[in-house]
Amino acid sequence: MRDSSKSQDWDQLMQAACCRTKDRHIPTFIMDNFIRRRFSPPNEKVSKFLSAGSVVADIGCGPGYFTISMAELVGPRGKVYAIDSDPKSIKLLTAKSATRRLQNIIEAHTTSAANMKAVPDRSVDFVFANALLCCMVDHAGAVAEIKRILKRQRLAYLSVTKLFRKKDPKAVTKEEWKRILEGFRVCEVGQGLLTRWATVSVKNELPEPSIAHAPNV
Repeated sequence: MRDSSKSQDWDQLMQAACCRTKDRHIPTFIMDNFIRRRFSPPNEKVSKFLSAGSVVADIGCGPGYFTISMAELVGPRGKVYAIDSDPKSIKLLTAKSATRRLQNIIEAHTTSAANMKAVPDRSVDFVFANALLCCMVDHAGAVAEIKRILKRQRLAYLSVTKLFRKKDPKAVTKEEWKRILEGFRVCEVGQGLLTRWATVSVKNELPEPSIAHAPNV
């Protein structure tokens, strides 16, 4: 069995190495290549969260490194929303899904993770946001959208890199990561040499029912 912390670190190292552009659009050959598949097979990270018929959101999907595996796992009764702000990545993913005849399962959208209007409220069984927040500026917007689309008591996987420049507005500091997790119900949390990650669910944000007081006698 592979060491999951090493797998996490490899993903983050590969991505951080190319996260230098304003919009954090990582070159597609970095996102999907034989070296990454050797050290971090996509099924290894997502299979335990999915079953046939699941509805999934792969946010920051890139050219579909995890998306294709997700679509194969959920099958024709399932659905995968693939979200990325990079048109080149979405174009490649669309071509891949057509080649593998998965276009009826994968619904790809070129949009920000902070504005996923195509995904209905409370419609997703599993949200996968691998190294998403540390590649965008609007962390609060993305977190709000994750909470909006995720079904109650279902899981989201979040991860961020520890590698960042101090003045980088996209960086997720240790303190911000703590604040983000405080907004969720944390199911599992961990970190590797280069990464922080957590599986979370949405807190019950409905107000507590009021207690009726007995009338004064």
